[in-house]
Amino acid sequence: MSLTGRRRLASSVAGAATKYESQKLKTTTRAATISTTTASTNTAVHARTVSAQSGRNLQQKFYENRILDRYTAQEPKKITLRQLVLFGRQLTEDKLVASANYVRSELPVRLAHRISDFQFLPYIAGTNPHLKMVYDLYWRAFDEFRKFAPVKTLDDNRRFCDNVKRNLLEHSQVIPQLGMGVSECADLVAPDEIDRFMNQMLISRISRRTLAEQHIALSEQFDQDLRAHLGLSSAEGFAQMASAPRGFATQRIGIVRADCSVAQIVNDCALHASGLYEEAHHLPPGTAPQVIVEGHTDATFMCIPAHFSYIIHELLKNAMSHVMARYATRLESDASALAGNKPVFGSEPLFPPIRVTICSSHNDIVVRVSDQGGGINPEILPYIWSFTHPLKAKRLHNFHAVNRMEARVDESDSVSPLMSFGFGLPMSNVYAKYWGGSVSVHSLPGYGVDAYVQLPRLGNVVENISARRTQVDNSDS
Repeated sequence: MSLTGRRRLASSVAGAATKYESQKLKTTTRAATISTTTASTNTAVHARTVSAQSGRNLQQKFYENRILDRYTAQEPKKITLRQLVLFGRQLTEDKLVASANYVRSELPVRLAHRISDFQFLPYIAGTNPHLKMVYDLYWRAFDEFRKFAPVKTLDDNRRFCDNVKRNLLEHSQVIPQLGMGVSECADLVAPDEIDRFMNQMLISRISRRTLAEQHIALSEQFDQDLRAHLGLSSAEGFAQMASAPRGFATQRIGIVRADCSVAQIVNDCALHASGLYEEAHHLPPGTAPQVIVEGHTDATFMCIPAHFSYIIHELLKNAMSHVMARYATRLESDASALAGNKPVFGSEPLFPPIRVTICSSHNDIVVRVSDQGGGINPEILPYIWSFTHPLKAKRLHNFHAVNRMEARVDESDSVSPLMSFGFGLPMSNVYAKYWGGSVSVHSLPGYGVDAYVQLPRLGNVVENISARRTQVDNSDS
């Protein structure tokens, strides 16, 4: 976008902000009673004041784009899982410092491209307070990382890691804020436009967190091994660990697993998902649908377990939800079957099993999750990958009940599986696409669903991130 174009865009933001706030106020006022008219008027005055101030802030940042342009002109330096694994082997102080400086220089480049995406949103979406909050978080992180001094020592690296950890914690509110923001824009912006925006935001977010979490893990593991090598206790500080002895190296690969067991991940996710649904429905252990794992059960592949676990966990949750809903009458009509830990319906389990089939080739891992939950509603099926289609957008309002979300399995413990966000399936596809894979779903009407996950097995596929917006517009996401 030219400088003149940005100025025109900036000058329109304040007016769009007022229009957006007025539209919300008009809706609120029609529904309000006479007794709250005065309060609503005061709220409107405050909202217009805040909106105008937000417009001025946005204008200032648009005019700072000369700084942003220097970073958006750069392409991200993409990596593969294999590179991460090989780098961590024989990890020395010099390599750790090099890793820190790579992350330090790469994060602002990736943030800059996503900040630029915000500026291409329609005016009305750009003034949404939730999206504005994410924009501000990204801008602040971009500014901090680009100004951070080059890392030269282990102490510099520890300070850098502290900064990265703080940003990771702050940005754990990004997903709920994006969810609430796009849900409020669902009737104002074309669903395809918002879906492209969300896919780019989330896949870039995964890429940044991968770099950050990998470096933090390497740094913590290096310090742990260095402490043991020097014979220091965990209570002692870093004063004696300012540098590593000559020749000191450690064997660490951070958050990546070079030989991750597919069956082990599936079994762990099945156990966790079963516990969630049994607790939510107040059922004894063993009541949830059994998950049967078959096929190449000894298959392994290179992956980040947290990413793969999220995908499998979401597919199993969807399968369990539909199966238990379809056969819920069995719980009501045969309550006596719940005695003990092996509930039965007559001589059969209460629910038909969910079958997970693992297939391993030289290059790929494919996992199929098959259920008998009756299939997907034909009205929803065309939009299962969308974040904001009107049939799904209302579920995103549930993000108002969630302050933080990092798209991990362990955070499901704090959120009931009965609360749907319409987020899990498209987010699973984003995780798979990031590493060159895919998630596909085939609905068998009246019977069930077959969901497939395909992922590269060898870790030699470069991360799938797009820098320029033209690439996003031409994608099939």
